[in-house]
Amino acid sequence: MNSLHRTEWRAVGTTCAAAVTADSHDEVEVHWALAAAREEVAACEGELSRFDPSSDLSRLNAADGDWVPIGRRLFEAIRLALRAREETGGRFDPTILPALTAAGYDRSFELLEERQARSADYWRAGAEVELDDRRGRARLEWGAAVDLGGIGKGYAARRALAAMLAASPSFAGGLVDLGGDIAVSGESPEAGPWVVAVADPRQAGETLAILAVPAGGVATSGRDARRFGPARSLHHLIDPETGEPALAGPLTVTVVAPDAAEAEVHATTLAIAGLAEAEEYVAARPSISALYVPHAGSAIPLGRLPLGSQRFVVRAA
Repeated sequence: MNSLHRTEWRAVGTTCAAAVTADSHDEVEVHWALAAAREEVAACEGELSRFDPSSDLSRLNAADGDWVPIGRRLFEAIRLALRAREETGGRFDPTILPALTAAGYDRSFELLEERQARSADYWRAGAEVELDDRRGRARLEWGAAVDLGGIGKGYAARRALAAMLAASPSFAGGLVDLGGDIAVSGESPEAGPWVVAVADPRQAGETLAILAVPAGGVATSGRDARRFGPARSLHHLIDPETGEPALAGPLTVTVVAPDAAEAEVHATTLAIAGLAEAEEYVAARPSISALYVPHAGSAIPLGRLPLGSQRFVVRAA
C-alpha cells in the first residue's frame, strides 16, 4: 500500500518540504529520492540567489554590463523570466531589482531590519538582458540587475520534483513545496489529486480553501507577511510602472497553473492587480485559476479553481 514519505528543511530563505507517494517498503529509494530533491534545490540556490555574493546571479548583477558565463539553471530561469515579461506585457519584470532594493528589500527577508525607502539610483522598466546560447553566458544592460526570487523558487520546485521522481520512476507521485511555491505530479497517497490547503491571511492558523491539484504548480503572493520598514509600511511587490511598492492589488492571491514557475509568474502579476484587471487577466488564460483575497470581504475564485475536499491535506510549508 502506498503512503506519504516526507522531509522538511531550510533553504532559499524559507521552509521547504518534499514528499513522495511510495510503498512503505521502499525506504532506500525514498531516501535517495528525497535527497535528490534537496540537492537540486541547493544547486538552484547556488546559481539563482541574489543574496549569495558567490552565486552566478550575483556575479551577473555585479558585472557592469559585461558578458558573464553562467550555469544552465540560471540561463533557463532568466529565459523563462524574459518570456514571462513579454507575455504579461511587462507586469512581471525580472529587472525590478534596483527598485526592490531602493524600497529596502536589500537582503534576505529574515535579516531585514527597519529599512527606509529611497529613490532608485537607476531604474528603467524592461531593461535589456542578453543571452548567448552557444557560449552559455549572459549580459545585462549597464546599471540593470535581475531578481529571480519568486520565479526562481517555482523553477527550483519544478526541477526538484523532476529530480526526485527520476530517482525512482516507480513512485506514484510527488510534491515539492518551497515556502508556498508548490510543484506536484502523479497521485497522492489517496490515489487522487494532491490536496493543498490555502492559509487564511486574515486569521492565523485557519484554512481558507482546499485545492485538489492533479499536476502542475501552485503559488501564493501577497503583502500580508513580507512587510518591512517603518511600522511595517513597505512590502516587496513592486509595480513596474512606478518602480515603487504597488498600491493596487489584493492582500494575497493563490494561483494554480500547469507549471510551478508559471504559477509564480501569474501570482506575482495578479498581486499588483485590482479585481477587475485580475478577472480579465485570468479569463484570458483558461489554463490558470486563482483565489483572490481582498483586504476586506470574501475571497473570490477566478477561473475554474480546483476546489477539493478536506479528506487528505498537504499543507504548504
